[in-house]
Amino acid sequence: MIKQVFTSARLPEYHKGMLIMKVRPTAGPVMAAVAASRVRGAMRGITLADAGMSDDSTFTTPGLSALSVFERGGLIKRVTPLSRQADEATPAMAPRRAMSALALSAGTTRGRRQDSNTGVSLVELERDADVAGLQTALANDPHVEFVSRVPVRYLVVTRKTAAAKPARAGSKKATITAAPPPASTMWNLRKIEWAKARALPGFKEATNIKVAVLDTGIDPQHPDLKGRIASYTFAHPDVADVSGPRDIIGHGTHVAGTIGAIINNQLGINGICKCQLHIWKIFDDEADFDPFDNQFIYYVDPVMYRRALADCLEQDIDVINLSIGGGGEPDHQEQQLFDALLAGGTTVVAAMGNEREFGSPTSYPAAIPGVIAVGATNLDDTVANFSNSGDHITLCAPGKGIWSTLPTYPGQFGFEAVPGPSGQPAEGKALRREKNYDAWDGTSMASPHVAAAAALLLAKKGKIGPEAVRQRLKQKSDKVAGMLGQSFHADYGAGRLNLRRLLS
Repeated sequence: MIKQVFTSARLPEYHKGMLIMKVRPTAGPVMAAVAASRVRGAMRGITLADAGMSDDSTFTTPGLSALSVFERGGLIKRVTPLSRQADEATPAMAPRRAMSALALSAGTTRGRRQDSNTGVSLVELERDADVAGLQTALANDPHVEFVSRVPVRYLVVTRKTAAAKPARAGSKKATITAAPPPASTMWNLRKIEWAKARALPGFKEATNIKVAVLDTGIDPQHPDLKGRIASYTFAHPDVADVSGPRDIIGHGTHVAGTIGAIINNQLGINGICKCQLHIWKIFDDEADFDPFDNQFIYYVDPVMYRRALADCLEQDIDVINLSIGGGGEPDHQEQQLFDALLAGGTTVVAAMGNEREFGSPTSYPAAIPGVIAVGATNLDDTVANFSNSGDHITLCAPGKGIWSTLPTYPGQFGFEAVPGPSGQPAEGKALRREKNYDAWDGTSMASPHVAAAAALLLAKKGKIGPEAVRQRLKQKSDKVAGMLGQSFHADYGAGRLNLRRLLS
């Protein structure tokens, strides 16, 4: 039985009680003054007038004044600067005072480098009902560049719920066997003409192309991935929820295997290319309650996600795969990071989403202009029954029954919810996943096919830029029957990926 658990259609579009804001450099002296006065009881050379205050807690600007009032009233849960300078500072889980955190985010801490997230912080409130009022006040403050609600991002994959037991003799019931077919017979690679592409005269491997997978993590010790991981970022000492090195869900390991599992090693599967895999874990290890399915599932951590995007920009990543989605429109910082990545020459590939049964609501980041949005197809080139349709789709790729790597240790997609001691939902039975290998469905599984193809195209053509990559993918895709002779179809985009034609 297949259950589509990772769908965002019925889940919240925005994080409750959370805002993302950016302060201007002009706010630095104000916030530093308040932080100093509260910690030391003195301004240390900075006068109240210089700081724009009539006393040590009242601002003359509406947003910072409101934030100060909220903090004094115990309504601020936590303020987390997104800049790496915060990550490198105190490795404490306890919340910083708001003004100290904002001063840090503005780059007022000496000796700390600045990055694309400088000045940006996540503000978490105790009550969601207070968000609108604080957002309005901050939006009217001259020291604040922007303030937005924070969209939630989810996985876009389906999972099997059948027990991992062998099928009875004569039984036609599908089961999870964790034993992939011979790599030479993988249907998805045959469909995109992978072997023929690699046999082309002048074929060039993607050895020097940096491909980033922003996902649930990686098992770098998997025998089909060992030695293939160029870097792995997962630790964030200042993030409230724990994030360890393990890929608990397994989604990131599965995506990475499709892109870059070791080729022809007589083990497991074949990846599409040999590239430099850079992995960022953007999910923490704490599951969140989903009231619609009465389960605990994992969400993208907004701090880890935006830091990963900023890191990709700083490290000149060539291709990014994002098998995540959500209905909330990008906040100012998410949009600015994508704009900077695309302008800087990074090709971004994202999954369309798995909400077809709910009317294919628009999912981001796939719908961000400039992003290559990928839908999923079946073995017969028909659109998968979960794959979102939309005018922003670029092309499609195999996304049904895709065998790939999974962590070699146990893990879970989440937990069943049970009544807790206080009557609130608590984590119950774990929703276990397979180990080593498994076949999964989802636009999450289609997207890495295209990311790997883009890496091979860049290896052949050079750094041609994301728009040129997009156009080449569209021009060289295979038109399928469901397109009814059209050059574009909302289910398929320009067609299904053909790697041989792309590299010819």
